[in-house]
Amino acid sequence: MNIKLKRKEKNSSNKTKSNQEIDHLSIAYIAANTAEEKKGENLLLLDVSKLTVLSDYFLIVTANSSAQIEAIASHLEEVLSKMNYKLISKEGIVTSNWIVLDFGNLVVHVMRQEERDYYKLERFWCNASIIDRKCWRKAS
Repeated sequence: MNIKLKRKEKNSSNKTKSNQEIDHLSIAYIAANTAEEKKGENLLLLDVSKLTVLSDYFLIVTANSSAQIEAIASHLEEVLSKMNYKLISKEGIVTSNWIVLDFGNLVVHVMRQEERDYYKLERFWCNASIIDRKCWRKAS
C-alpha cells in the first residue's frame, strides 16, 4: 500500500473543499451507510485520529463474496466521488478477498469474514474509539 504521510489537512479548521466545508465524520457516516446499503455486515467505524497521522477514520466491513466486495467498494467510490471526496488509492483485488479504499481522512477495509478473523484489525486498532452505530445510522 502506498502511504503518504502528508494527508491530513492542517489548516485552522481542518475542513476545506473548494470554499465549502467538509465534515470528515459526516463522510465516514455516509460511507458506513453506503456500505450497509450493499449489505455489508459487521460494520465497525473507528476514530483513529489520536493514534495515527495516516487517517482519522477506519471503516471495516465484512462481505460474503468476491462479488459483494467489489459491489461495496464500487458503490463507495461512486457515492463519495459525487461528494468530491476523492479516492487516493485502492489496494487489493477482488480475488484477494480484501480491498482497501484510501480516501485520506477515511480508510475503508472491505473483506471476507475469513480475512477479518485472520488479520483481526479490530484488535490491532483496539485503542481507537468505536463510533456507535446509532450515531451513523441517524445521519442517513
